[in-house]
Amino acid sequence: MVSFDEVMLDLAIKKAWEYQTLALPNPSVGALILGENNEILALEAHTKSGEAHAELKACKEAFKKLTQCSINLDNLSTKALFDFLCTHHNGVFEKCSFYITLEPCNHCGKTPPCSSLLANLKPKKVVFGSWDKGQDSQGGAERLRKEGIEVICGVKEKECDRVLYPFFSLHQRGHFNLFKLAQRLDGSYENGTISSPFSQALTHSQRGVADALILSGRTIRNDSPKLDTRKAMQGYHRENLPIKILTRQKMKPKDCLSVCSNNIVITQNIQDLGLERGFNLIEGGYPLLQSLKDKIDCVLLILAMQTYQSHSSSFAWNFSLLHSHILASEQGEDIWLWLKP
Repeated sequence: MVSFDEVMLDLAIKKAWEYQTLALPNPSVGALILGENNEILALEAHTKSGEAHAELKACKEAFKKLTQCSINLDNLSTKALFDFLCTHHNGVFEKCSFYITLEPCNHCGKTPPCSSLLANLKPKKVVFGSWDKGQDSQGGAERLRKEGIEVICGVKEKECDRVLYPFFSLHQRGHFNLFKLAQRLDGSYENGTISSPFSQALTHSQRGVADALILSGRTIRNDSPKLDTRKAMQGYHRENLPIKILTRQKMKPKDCLSVCSNNIVITQNIQDLGLERGFNLIEGGYPLLQSLKDKIDCVLLILAMQTYQSHSSSFAWNFSLLHSHILASEQGEDIWLWLKP
């Protein structure tokens, strides 16, 4: 039987997956805050390295609902927001419950420690899934218990650990190679725009944090793509994105006139792509996936709720499902499938 804590934490897990990879090299984390009457006060995710963690973002939104705060908290820096909440909370979080996919961090890096924030706010209960295994950042649960806060650990731990897969891949292997493919329900992925505007905004944001964007020469020749971040969310736009093109046919820089970058590498050798290090976003079709399948850490398959024509593919490869979710907006909806080879 599914417990109430599991249901609440599952919402935080889904929120973390919605912004997966955007916080790299930090882990993706989701946080939910419940009020005294089990009303959801906030549901947030860590969305960018160096900016507020999920817990701090959730506290900000919950504080707005619990108080008549006249200060525009959205204009505060991460450190200023942390200090403000620690000194002005007035006990409003004492009857709240926190649900977090990862144990609150216990070290001061680019942002203050979340365990310190919660120790100051003293909520009724903190529930989390994955243990923080970092030597510098672990120990948050113990610190909160010493403050008299009820802490429940390891809820939906397996599902929360899956959220951390890109983070651990990058830090333990030195690379996270994500292959992104958008296709229609009938399997076709050519001839025009496929995914919804919301999906495009998220994938363009992924370009904004990736160390390199990798494509095939066929994509360049057939689609004349811009390969920029024009549709990215605020804060993820980037100039001269590093582009690497794998091609079987010889290409020259003049063949890439559509590409909005001066940082372009054209190669016929997989070894020149630099897949042994960094967060590499690979966009293409099944032929490119077949060529790079031994180098891929994860596949993001975006299914658009549309068809184009009868289509079949001879490509065969076994995957296991890490996570799936639906992105819906007024412009349409897509299904996102995160697959692990």
